[in-house]
Amino acid sequence: MLKKEISDSLKTLILCLLPLLTVPLAYVFDRYVIHFGWTFSEIFKFGFLITLSAYPIAAGLTIFQSEKKDRAFEYLFSLPLSRFQILMYKFLPRLVLLLILIIVSTLFSVYANIWINGFNLVVLFLISTVLSISFASLAIGFIGVSAFFYVYYHFYRTIHTIFIGLKPELMDPFSLAALFYNLLSAVLLLTPLGIAFWITFKKMDVKPLKLQMKSYYLIVLPTLIIFIAFIIIFFKMYLSSM
Repeated sequence: MLKKEISDSLKTLILCLLPLLTVPLAYVFDRYVIHFGWTFSEIFKFGFLITLSAYPIAAGLTIFQSEKKDRAFEYLFSLPLSRFQILMYKFLPRLVLLLILIIVSTLFSVYANIWINGFNLVVLFLISTVLSISFASLAIGFIGVSAFFYVYYHFYRTIHTIFIGLKPELMDPFSLAALFYNLLSAVLLLTPLGIAFWITFKKMDVKPLKLQMKSYYLIVLPTLIIFIAFIIIFFKMYLSSM
């Protein structure tokens, strides 16, 4: 099973690396047609940024893609492995490739602060993973994950703003304090989502997935509503800081 999951993870990564193939064409197009003055390295960084943004979502959302497509959940659950082991076999290869991508991104200085942005990429992957069982379509999944990450990001900014009001010296978005607020926001969001995912996955059987999602939605939807309500309540303070 591990070999299959590594292979699937690599296939997903390769698909997400495809934008880099257009970098030479984009450079030639800029040099001879539009004349924006972009350097090859600038275009490459942009292409690599697309890969970095797409891979965490694709890797998380497709974690059960083959089982959904081939209706192979029965085979998956018949393996002499616990549910936790099955999840780890699927989860760890994708996470390792993401961490490798983040490390490689430091060589090209893609991000201003790799600790903050790298952490957010991991959060994006985790959100995609726990939401993977709730979307039948990858396109809808991308929209749903983007929406949840948007809520996470603004929840973090709201918390940061609240504490900035008390301590203006903590305004730096790349400070250690900012990283702490990212971590706090991620824990507060991912804990209920992770619980909902695990409760559903632990009890999952060969019945249609949509018939097994009641407890999942009973946790996920209230969590989303609470986060949005918190942002709205402190929106004025957050907006003034912007």
